[in-house]
Amino acid sequence: MEELRSTDALDNEIRNDARRKAEQILARAEETARSLIDNVKQKVQEEENLAQKNSDERLAIYKKNKEASLPLEKQRYLVLNIHNAVIDAMNEYFDGLKEAERLDVIRILVERSKDLLAGKTFDAVIIGFKKTTADRMLKKVLGKSYASSSTGEAFLIADEAVKGFNRREGIILKSDDGSMVCRFTLDEKIKEILDKYSRELAETLFCGRIPE
Repeated sequence: MEELRSTDALDNEIRNDARRKAEQILARAEETARSLIDNVKQKVQEEENLAQKNSDERLAIYKKNKEASLPLEKQRYLVLNIHNAVIDAMNEYFDGLKEAERLDVIRILVERSKDLLAGKTFDAVIIGFKKTTADRMLKKVLGKSYASSSTGEAFLIADEAVKGFNRREGIILKSDDGSMVCRFTLDEKIKEILDKYSRELAETLFCGRIPE
């Protein structure tokens, strides 16, 4: 009987010891868990702070770039509007001219190049004008240097077209030895006008003052 009580006491001691150890393990586990949770919370907060900082920096850069680009964009828009207004005026002007008057523009371009054309014989490709009318003009200007002519399509001078200008009219002169090709077109005249008088034209169109 005494031996049975001793065995019960030993069992109780073992269970009590096991319970204490379990409680200690649980306590340490809870402490570790709390530490891990706190660490995770800290990491999450740090990442949130970093993300917010990066976001604020990117937003500030975006605003700065946008504000800086507005004057430039405004200037580009203004230049485009002025160019379009000038080209519209050119279209209206040339649409109001008779064919003979438009051909006279080409004649002036050819006459200016007579020294360059001297000593060679040329064939002509006539684009947008009546062949007989253009022939008479070329014979008068070039004399014996002018040989013959043919008609051509607008695509032959399309690569030098001024954007927005509607007319593809002109004359291509080709030397008989193949060493020289000269183009005399309304587009060429428009480019010349834009290069020399763009400011004056713009101020005239906008009543003496370029809009701000």
